[in-house]
Amino acid sequence: MRKPPAALLVLALVLVLGACALFLLTFFPKADWESPYLVRGAEETKAANLVSGVYLNYRLYDTLFEVLIFAVAVIGVRYYLVGREEGESAPSIPESQVVRTSADLLFSPLLLIGVYLILFGHLSPGGGFAGGVVGGSGLLLCAIGLGGEVIARRFHEQALERAEWVILGVFLLLLLIPSFFGAAPGTDLLPKGEIGAMASGGTIPIYNVLIGIKVFIGTWVIIYYFTRHRGEV
Repeated sequence: MRKPPAALLVLALVLVLGACALFLLTFFPKADWESPYLVRGAEETKAANLVSGVYLNYRLYDTLFEVLIFAVAVIGVRYYLVGREEGESAPSIPESQVVRTSADLLFSPLLLIGVYLILFGHLSPGGGFAGGVVGGSGLLLCAIGLGGEVIARRFHEQALERAEWVILGVFLLLLLIPSFFGAAPGTDLLPKGEIGAMASGGTIPIYNVLIGIKVFIGTWVIIYYFTRHRGEV
């Protein structure tokens, strides 16, 4: 009799153990505690979107290191994927009128959606990371339809690089400013406003804007340098 593959046995074992664990957990009494994020989060941060209140207030240091990791990744792409000789252009691919028309039609809506997710990230699902990625996806679509070099000519590379460092510097400055007033770094000193209002959440909307621009620029840098290194998308 033929033996079943080892991978199938492992998968079956994992499924059985998972089912047993789920069955046992249903008999455990619920813990007698409530998360302070859920109980006091909206009241303390004044952010209607509690997710933004957590990662841009309670867990701001985690978000800072996420931004720094993304910045390091962008720097790595920029300096280690430049393998072409100066002046050598990436090979082009035949243009598709369908893709080009789609890029012309969809880029503006994608950019507007990204801006909306950034500006209203403290009021509804969204935020800087999501909005920046959506806007960067619009640039990817344009790069597919028009070519990476065409899009690159519309974005000044040195200006984008300066903007990246300025945004990172402002982010760090906002974290350090409270220490000059006798508060812990990262303390929110701005008025928090009322929950649901556009001007609410203290510094959360500012962090969303900074992160959104940073992710938008970083996404384009990654797309552009992969295009230069490997050829047009």
